[in-house]
Amino acid sequence: MRRAQMLLLAVLLFPPVVAAQEQNRLTRDEVAAIKKKLVAVFDAVGQPPAGYVVENENFNLPTEFYTDRSSKKFRLIYPSAQRRFGGGAEKARQKSQEQLAAEYQKKMAEAMAKGDAMAMQQLSQDMQKKAGEAQLREIEARKKPIELHIQLNSGTHQTIDPDLVLFERPGVIALKQKTEREENTQVAVYFDPVSLKSIKQLSVVEFKEPQGGVDRKDVVLYITVRLSGPSSEVETWAKRFNTQAVLAQIESAR
Repeated sequence: MRRAQMLLLAVLLFPPVVAAQEQNRLTRDEVAAIKKKLVAVFDAVGQPPAGYVVENENFNLPTEFYTDRSSKKFRLIYPSAQRRFGGGAEKARQKSQEQLAAEYQKKMAEAMAKGDAMAMQQLSQDMQKKAGEAQLREIEARKKPIELHIQLNSGTHQTIDPDLVLFERPGVIALKQKTEREENTQVAVYFDPVSLKSIKQLSVVEFKEPQGGVDRKDVVLYITVRLSGPSSEVETWAKRFNTQAVLAQIESAR
């Protein structure tokens, strides 16, 4: 009897825990809509510099939402995504090795079938030469990596150093920042058609969540895109962003 009373007391004291977790789960369609926005930003930043390929991709998708205790409106969610770009050295090495091996085996089998010792000797020399050329191409493919990070609704408070402004236009500003490696640069491109509307007058980029929350779970108020890698590559790439397409993913009305 006492055990039953204790179980009843526990249920009365802690009923919201499991129920609240279930109620706060985003649906599959809601997560898909959020990922669609991240993919749209990837598309808007365009292709990487010549010779670079995607080596790794990762999406950090939210599964829960939260509400403001007072207003009962929704709090912002913080999806993000990353891509790492390189010269595709591993793929280039594997492909060249497979091609050389297949070509060597085929031609060697033909020469052996004919009993042509001269052809076999010449074939070995040709394969050594081609292997050396393939190794040079592999070295060329070992480009210094570029990291691309996309963040939706991530708060920030970044001073605008006039000497580090890469470009700016209404709703958008790109700021350079040196990394630990001298030859590398990080470029942070901030997007918000509201807080960055009069960008020429601002001395700081400040993204803050509205007090009281927002009206929808999937609202995007601001976007930050970060590129890090060789200075000449990332700065040139950032200038090619389709900034209007990125801004199109943001709620212009607050």
